[in-house]
Amino acid sequence: MQLILHSFFYLKLLLFYMKRKIISLLLILTVQHNLYAQKVEFDSPEGWGMSYMTAASLNLSDKFPEVLPLGQFNVSAEISTIPELNERQQKIGFGGLKSEDLNKSPVFGRGKITTGFYWDSIIELSWTPPLEIDGAKPEQMLGIAVAKQIYTSDTFNMGIRLYRFNGKATASVTCSEEIVMEPLYSPGNISGCIGTSKDKIDMRHDGIEILFERESSIGFKPWFSVASTRIKPSVQINAPLEFIQEEAFVETSGRLTTLNLGFNYKLSDKWLLNLGTSYTPIDVQRPEMTGGNDNFWNIKIGLTFSPN
Repeated sequence: MQLILHSFFYLKLLLFYMKRKIISLLLILTVQHNLYAQKVEFDSPEGWGMSYMTAASLNLSDKFPEVLPLGQFNVSAEISTIPELNERQQKIGFGGLKSEDLNKSPVFGRGKITTGFYWDSIIELSWTPPLEIDGAKPEQMLGIAVAKQIYTSDTFNMGIRLYRFNGKATASVTCSEEIVMEPLYSPGNISGCIGTSKDKIDMRHDGIEILFERESSIGFKPWFSVASTRIKPSVQINAPLEFIQEEAFVETSGRLTTLNLGFNYKLSDKWLLNLGTSYTPIDVQRPEMTGGNDNFWNIKIGLTFSPN
């Protein structure tokens, strides 16, 4: 009888031990990946960060829409600047408390083919090559636009343009090399990053642009436009932390208004110089002042080649 009681006691102890092990294993499996999805306000620090990056990729015009015969085309290339943000502006994580590395590539570029279409309209197809610059690599960045002149006179012209853009970029924003070098859980590495992250931002957008061009006889044509863009950016976070692999999906949505202007100068019968700038106001509610300009403003330069 005593042997049976001892056996029952050890069996109960073994089951208790195994239960503890199973619970511990389940807890480990649960915390190994911190998975969550979140939609943030458009004017939150996180929403502002995604909107700012999307503003750098806006599929805006580089000239007033010309009239091309059906099948005729030209090729152009453009590079635009991306302003550098200060340290406080980059505090967008946790509602504006955690620093992220938003200062990646200082420029954004695209190539474009424009061809004549029906009803005196044109179609534009653009593409950004997947070249990695300072830790940021574009992926499948494609744009399309349809534009047409709707009013012409001896003094000024007016046109309309509809555009759409799909594209992503991969960069180490949550855990950059600089953040990983900081001590764990210090102000510079508050999340406990132990390796660089592979975050991916989706910058899809579509919109409408109204353009105006003033006729000039001194070698260049000034123009400007007002664009309204509907954006729905999102970020997929993939960051190795000390105790977990953080995987998250954060998104927002809203509308941006952009003032776009510039001038075109004819270098020869086949080459056209394009110079311009765009300004996009972006509202943000932060827990503290940053001392920087939260609106997006850039400078653009490009060339257009007409083989016909």
